[in-house]
Amino acid sequence: MNLEQLEYVVEIAKTQSFSAASEHLHVTQSAISQSVHRLEKELGLILFERSRQGTHPTPEGKQFIAKALDILQRIDELKSLNAEASSLTGELHVATFPSVMPYLVQSAADMKHEHPQLNISIEEKGSMEIIEDIRNNKTHLGFIAIYAKQLREFDGLHFSPMYSGKLVVGTHHLSELAKYSRVTPNQLKEHKLALYRDGFIEDFIQEFTYDHGPLSILFKTNNSEAINMVLRNDIAATIGHDFSFHQNQLWKESLVKMVEIAGIDQPKMQIGFVQTESKECAVAAERFARRFRQAIELDHLMV
Repeated sequence: MNLEQLEYVVEIAKTQSFSAASEHLHVTQSAISQSVHRLEKELGLILFERSRQGTHPTPEGKQFIAKALDILQRIDELKSLNAEASSLTGELHVATFPSVMPYLVQSAADMKHEHPQLNISIEEKGSMEIIEDIRNNKTHLGFIAIYAKQLREFDGLHFSPMYSGKLVVGTHHLSELAKYSRVTPNQLKEHKLALYRDGFIEDFIQEFTYDHGPLSILFKTNNSEAINMVLRNDIAATIGHDFSFHQNQLWKESLVKMVEIAGIDQPKMQIGFVQTESKECAVAAERFARRFRQAIELDHLMV
């Protein structure tokens, strides 16, 4: 067993795909598969199950991967031990798209405990707003979703990818929509939707309307709790990032189901951290991002 193998299994669990892990780690899929096979043989365990829905850890695999993630995080902390010795001061403004606010709150509390002189502000916004705020020096660190094709326009910004994602329908588990595993455009038009005001969703709705006609939109909002209320009470469905639903408490309680959108070719989307390449607040932003990433990864892997 070696650290490389631990990195492989953690990345596979994060991306739910051997091929995506291969792409993110810049290692051939064959090399990753062989390495994981050797690790499973050494442990006497099956770490992953493959299906049409993706690659998922077995119950034993989840336990192993959680420990592997903890080891990798501790090594990361050791590497930054020098930097951690100094107390941080000044301002740090962090923003995220909806659904991960609990991790943001916990990360802010942990950072404030270790660095009491650091003034932290956190907020929830759409990804496009966060990018604009970072360009205007209103925000230092953002957790966003972005189309892969837009990354070449990130002059002056640094993006660290974490997950790949796509838009899906979220609906109450007893709704008519929940009967489908995939919904066609015509089927989707028959159901009411409450939508979070996000640039990606706006782009999707605009293209959908052009190609298939208008959707039945109950309302649009920048309040994620309003969307949760609609879902919990089966008032309407919504459209959002699959990553966001995985972090949503309603999905964890099996009250909400995710439904694939069929017949629409979605651009490749990535989810991760963005910050300015300026040196100002760089150390504080990097440390906060590491805490935030660790909180999300551990919870995500154990779902």
